Amino acid sequence: MGYGVSILGEGKKVVGIVKFEDEVKEFAAEAVNLTRKLGVLKWWMLTGDNVQVASRVAKQAGIDEFEANLSPEEKIAWVEKIKKQDGGIVAMIGDGVNDAAALALSDVSIAMGAIGSDAAIEAADVALVQDKLLKIPQAMQLGRQVMRIMKQEFFIWGVTNAVGLGLVLTGVLDPAKAAAYNFLTDFFPIVNALRLGMWNPKRV
Repeated sequence: MGYGVSILGEGKKVVGIVKFEDEVKEFAAEAVNLTRKLGVLKWWMLTGDNVQVASRVAKQAGIDEFEANLSPEEKIAWVEKIKKQDGGIVAMIGDGVNDAAALALSDVSIAMGAIGSDAAIEAADVALVQDKLLKIPQAMQLGRQVMRIMKQEFFIWGVTNAVGLGLVLTGVLDPAKAAAYNFLTDFFPIVNALRLGMWNPKRV
């Protein structure tokens, strides 16, 4: 069950039967588990494949729920249902034309860029150039690191400006020194932002 079958023939004679199956991506289960550690509560799989194929893939990848034999319109309806049913932020990963509308509807959308259709890539918030599922938890970690640095940037900006204003109002800094102070402290957030270039994803 869950396999495709092709019959090979020569003339009017059957010479063989070939069984084939969709290959589950390497490290798919690991990628799912890593996202759970980063806070993902539930995984759904929405697919146009038949129930047998969907059941086998979901089991191998560690996916919680699945819906099979879906048309593009039905995928949209399921995304809407999941958003209402589970609440929170709904993210979707897709790569085909059939996924484009559902990607656009989700809160966060990720297109597998290496093999994805143009429609899916254009509809997605994030396009992964490499077709590697383990890039998804890495992208989640990078997003969180970016948010942390953004908050630090606002803090640095607020503190340096408050200190500078205090020094000017108390007469410690004259106009020339205030200009120099402003110029030098402008480098603080820049140096802090450069830490992103040295960032490496952590094991979770």
